[in-house]
Amino acid sequence: MNLKVLPLLLTLPLLGACAPVASLLANAEADGPAPRRAGPLVVGQTWTVSGPVDSRTVTQSVNITDLVDVADGTASANGRDQADAFGAGRAGFTVATYDGSRRTLRFDWIAENGATYSCRIDTLLSQPYQGELTLKTGGRTATGTCSAVSN
Repeated sequence: MNLKVLPLLLTLPLLGACAPVASLLANAEADGPAPRRAGPLVVGQTWTVSGPVDSRTVTQSVNITDLVDVADGTASANGRDQADAFGAGRAGFTVATYDGSRRTLRFDWIAENGATYSCRIDTLLSQPYQGELTLKTGGRTATGTCSAVSN
């Protein structure tokens, strides 16, 4: 046997071993980049936030359709949209905000009656996350507790 051909024949089994790795890499690229994330928030998630406040229990779904940089971290809506919605009392508006420097998560929304709710979570150990729920309506403020879980 030719000595120049022998090393080539010995490397053929090794080339076959590379095929699964190449296939995995090709599939990962075909799926596209991973969705954007900020702490526990990931584009495409839906969070359910609920808790008792002012003698009733409230529940709200918050969809994470996008994540953008805002003054206090990363949020599911930009600062201008938030200011417009809360300034006009636009019922149904929801926003999730993650502050990476403080490691806090906040969900804010406007109810049908114009009341605003805010669930602030300071400890992100395991879901469901637990925090403080604040209700503001008609010039008064009430507090309770809230939990948040991603679906």
